[in-house]
Amino acid sequence: MKMKPLVAGVALLASLLVVAAALFAWKYKQMHTPDPHAGMIPPEFVEVVDVKTIPWQPRSRLVGTVVPVRAVNLSNEIVGVVKEVGFDSGATVEPGQMLIRLDTSTEEADLAAAEANKRFAISGIEQAEAEITMSKTAADLARTQLKRYKSAVAANSVSASDVDKATSEVERAEAFQQRAESSLAKAKAERDQSEARVQQIQTIIAKKTLKSPFRARAGMRSVHPGQYLAEGTKIVDLTELTDEIYLDFAVPQEYAQRVSPGTVVIAESKLLGSDHAKITVVSIDATVNPVTRNVRVRSSVPNPDFKLKPGMFIDVEVPVAPVAEYVSIPSTALRRAAFGDHVFVLTPMDLSKLPPPPPGAPAQQGPPPMVATQRMVQLGANLGDSVIVIGGLKPGEKIASGGSFKLREGAMVMQAPPAPAATPSPGGVGNTKPDPVAATDSDGSKEVSAKR
Repeated sequence: MKMKPLVAGVALLASLLVVAAALFAWKYKQMHTPDPHAGMIPPEFVEVVDVKTIPWQPRSRLVGTVVPVRAVNLSNEIVGVVKEVGFDSGATVEPGQMLIRLDTSTEEADLAAAEANKRFAISGIEQAEAEITMSKTAADLARTQLKRYKSAVAANSVSASDVDKATSEVERAEAFQQRAESSLAKAKAERDQSEARVQQIQTIIAKKTLKSPFRARAGMRSVHPGQYLAEGTKIVDLTELTDEIYLDFAVPQEYAQRVSPGTVVIAESKLLGSDHAKITVVSIDATVNPVTRNVRVRSSVPNPDFKLKPGMFIDVEVPVAPVAEYVSIPSTALRRAAFGDHVFVLTPMDLSKLPPPPPGAPAQQGPPPMVATQRMVQLGANLGDSVIVIGGLKPGEKIASGGSFKLREGAMVMQAPPAPAATPSPGGVGNTKPDPVAATDSDGSKEVSAKR
């Protein structure tokens, strides 16, 4: 009877040992059996786009310089002292507006003397004309008297001496007439000389008054009343104000044949009112610069508000090849690095290499996973939201766009679901949730847009 409790205790202890051994064996097996899903890196969700082609014309970016239609450096031709200034620095001057007037007191006195000489010469002309009239009358009377005497000689009523005397009177009258005509010619010459002197002085006076040749904007004023100006002193720069202004740029000689009058080029400047304003080529220089081997091209740019000033620079894009189909990718798909520009090309993953899903796991939804492969590309021009690729990609390939900064070589990729539609906020303004694909790199820097 005393043995029964002992046997029962031993049996219970043995049962507990068996259960513990079974639990230990199961746990050991579970710990040492490899889990096919253990250590797997979860896929990255990115925006997937197809590589496409667009019609595009290669262009060369040049720097243009704004040139005025007309501009002058106003200088004085004659020495003098400034008497009056009719403009201020930066003011708009109208055609014919007086800008500088020099002292003309000496010239005005000379002009009065010259006009007096002119009047004296005119009076001499009048006197000579009167003498000519008198001499002609006297000569006509003498000829009439001579003719009558010659007729009377035949009748012996007039002596030969009277005829000789009448002949002398005719000769004397004709000589007086010739002298009067010479006096008239001399008086006319003196009048012409006086008129020339008057015009000369008037010209000097006019040259001492400088006027604006066209509507223009004046530069910085550097002269003042009372200042002595030597001949050729720079007074002010005048730049014509027009609704059109010139934009000059230099084209390399190998591209010169693609630019001709009428060619439309693209100019980039906020001053033009558009980031990509279209301007037209109006002329091309006849020679090539022997130093730079560039051809100077002139185009016309609208300037209604006169914002463009001579000397400003504007970026110009000139076509250098005909329009063709080129590969274009979104700017967000391009990754820049020290070793070069690259994108991540996405190819379908071999599903046979994936472990089977764990029991009870839900079935996969959406497109199958893909593998990211880094590929170097050669870039063309930056078109804003897209970039031209001239090498490294083919149409139809799939690449990662938004969220590509998260990828690495060989990473598993899943296509991100479309962004949810905007929902109206209580205030009536659309409230759009942020893109599930972050727009910043792991180091906090933003997506880099491609720019040539």
